[in-house]
Amino acid sequence: MKIFAIIVTYNGYKWYDRCFRSLRNSSIPIQIIVIDNASTDDTVSYIKKNYSEVILVESDKNLGFGKANNIGLKYVLERGFDYVFLLNQDAWVMPDTIEKLCYQMQQHPEYGILSPIHLNGTEKELDLNFSNYINAQSCPYLISDCIVSGKSKDKIYPVEFVNAALWLVSKSCMEKIGGFCPLFPHYGEDSDYVARLSYHKLKIGIYPLVYGVHDRPQGFSEMNKLQYEKQYYISLLVRLCNINNSFFYSFSVLFWSFFLRIIHMQITLTYIKNWIKLFCSITKIIRHRKIAKEKNPIYIS
Repeated sequence: MKIFAIIVTYNGYKWYDRCFRSLRNSSIPIQIIVIDNASTDDTVSYIKKNYSEVILVESDKNLGFGKANNIGLKYVLERGFDYVFLLNQDAWVMPDTIEKLCYQMQQHPEYGILSPIHLNGTEKELDLNFSNYINAQSCPYLISDCIVSGKSKDKIYPVEFVNAALWLVSKSCMEKIGGFCPLFPHYGEDSDYVARLSYHKLKIGIYPLVYGVHDRPQGFSEMNKLQYEKQYYISLLVRLCNINNSFFYSFSVLFWSFFLRIIHMQITLTYIKNWIKLFCSITKIIRHRKIAKEKNPIYIS
């Protein structure tokens, strides 16, 4: 199997050793591609000095998560591959994680994306957001099997969503779905991708016998006001870009919530700015919805 790992970096010096070393120690050979988003720390020099096997692409500006990953996906697509593993700079995997995910995907080609169990930075607990993804409604039977039987079964558990910090993506998936939509500057691009995955009749799943670590802040309490405001705009964008629902239906639901806020005098300046920004993107959103319904590697070919 020919496997590439893509890592987008930006001033993440403190994580690189654990992140890159985990791929170097993988039980299956992996070619690493790094897209650096114009880091201002020692990212570039550190990688060149300590991980000379890495293919390093240096961007002259911060492209965000999706656009930077698309550069790596284009590189992979042009050179032939079987699987690509998307790994956050603040994440790392166990030695057998990627090999076992690849084996499971070989056996179950109906899955376009597979992900391991996500631990937090302590490596002793679940990542908080990941624990929400695997609730009984979004990921049937996983929690039940762990509690009732004492362990999960050796199988893939379908899930509605898991974030792109640790994604194994198949070649057939990438050829149908393509890359990340550039409308999303940061956050939300993986939600949009999963919606497109569902539209094209592919699945996303979790294989619970392997692990990855995502060393990020745990919970919304650590999110500042500016980040929260950005997240609200992203939530609007995700709803309107979702091709599993009609544009008219999605827009009607959002506009009704906007109308209710006006009635209850819950409108803030930031809220209005987000809606103005959304209206200015309507043409681009409609275009995205149209091309996302086609089976081709959009945004990377």
